[in-house]
Order: sequence, then structure tokens, then C-alpha cells
Amino acid sequence: VVLLIFIAITPVYGKEYKSSFGFTVDIPEHWLVLTKEELKENPDLFDFDKKRFGNLDKDLLKSIDSKVKSGQVEFYFNQKTSDSSFADNINVIKQIGKIPENNTQLREVCNPAPKQFSSFFGREIKVYQCKLVDINDLKSLFLEYDGALEGTRTIQYLIQKSPSVQIMITATCKNSVLDTIRKEFNRIVLSIKM
Repeated sequence: VVLLIFIAITPVYGKEYKSSFGFTVDIPEHWLVLTKEELKENPDLFDFDKKRFGNLDKDLLKSIDSKVKSGQVEFYFNQKTSDSSFADNINVIKQIGKIPENNTQLREVCNPAPKQFSSFFGREIKVYQCKLVDINDLKSLFLEYDGALEGTRTIQYLIQKSPSVQIMITATCKNSVLDTIRKEFNRIVLSIKM
């Protein structure tokens, strides 16, 4: 679904991208950036009467459109690895939250994670990593787990931007391109400057 959306979009390219969430990040040119500003400049991107959307679920399209237009989320799509089965993507949101401060708090987050994700996604989800990391001197929580869709993987950083605000940056990709996406995603995250 998301693949067809980004095929129809005029790409926004640039080495350094300034997010509306208060950071800059280096985005490789083959990643398409879809933001509130892009939708303002191209309001017909979500014209659901156009044939390019075919029989896609209009409610899903409206939900994505609404979240991007309201500034709740930004999407980056990998144009090299995405195909008709899945659009490998990164989404970014800002949320209220606090990163665990010690191993006890980390266990309180990590231990129930497989059960929580499994309940949420409706299938058994394996958590491969759950640990504290520093991203450019900012405390962060790193998670890697099975994606919501069978055959996908999710890699996620929750970066503490201020004492009560986090930037959650999440990559989801097909298992077949996991190594490629993981390397690119980590480079992107390491380029973040708050």
C-alpha cells in the first residue's frame, strides 16, 4: 500500500534534512522523505479518485494522509529496496516518555516486550535486542524485533531529546534486505543532531 503512495510522490532529496521534530539528519538520496511540508506543496498526492491508488484501502490511505498532514509522523521510503510486496520505510514520531535509567528499569521494559508485541500484532513476536545505547551523547533505547507483518523486521531507537520527550525512529523492512537496511538505518540515526 505504502509503496504505491511513494511511487506517486515527487521526491524531496537532500543530504541534510531538517525534521519538524527539532533535529537534522542525513538522508541518502535514494530515500524519499514524506512530510507535512511536502503534502502542503503537493496537495493532490492523496487524491483518492486517481487510478494510481486502484483498489487500495481508502481508510488506510486517509489515515496515513491525516497523520502526515497533521505533523504527527514523518516517513522516509527506500526506493532501492522497496517492491510491490512491501515498502521498506522509516517513520519518525515525537512522544512523551523516558528512557530507562538503569538495568532494573531496562529489564522492566525488555522482559515483557515479546508478550506485549505478540498481543498487539496478533502473532508470536521475537525480540532480538533490547538495550541502552548512546546516540551522539543522548541516552537511547534500542529494540529489534519481528515486524507486524510476517517476513519483516523492525529496528527502533527511542532517543531522549529532553527530560520528558523522546524521538522514536523506526525502520521496518523485508527480512530479505535486513542487512542492507540495518546498515543504512544505523548510519542515518548516527547522523542525527538535536
